[in-house]
Amino acid sequence: MNEAKFTLTPQNARGVMRLIWDNLNGWFENGNLEITIRPCKSKRSIEQNRRLWFLYREISEKVFIDGRRFSQDVWHEFLKRKFIGCIEMPNGQLMGISTTKLSVQEMSEYQEKIISWASMEHGVLWD
Repeated sequence: MNEAKFTLTPQNARGVMRLIWDNLNGWFENGNLEITIRPCKSKRSIEQNRRLWFLYREISEKVFIDGRRFSQDVWHEFLKRKFIGCIEMPNGQLMGISTTKLSVQEMSEYQEKIISWASMEHGVLWD
């Protein structure tokens, strides 16, 4: 076994703990185990996702670079790379880190960075 992750809730805690207990011997075959317990980060909300794509749409309509407009998808990739970071793909190219793993707090911070950047760098006025 390489890794197992579980999300505990009051409703499933007993079943998950039973599953862990019942499988411990098999998991110990590769040595000792490490257990980490931490609060579950709530993932971004549907409302945040809608707002994010509203921001991309506004930028795609209001920002021109050397006289050119860019699509929402292009701005999505550009801004992920700028504010969240990149991962290297097997061919050496860089890809923006996905926004799907951001928590509610991280998504709020990301959107605030986008708003500030678009306002300061490109004079975008938000409706």
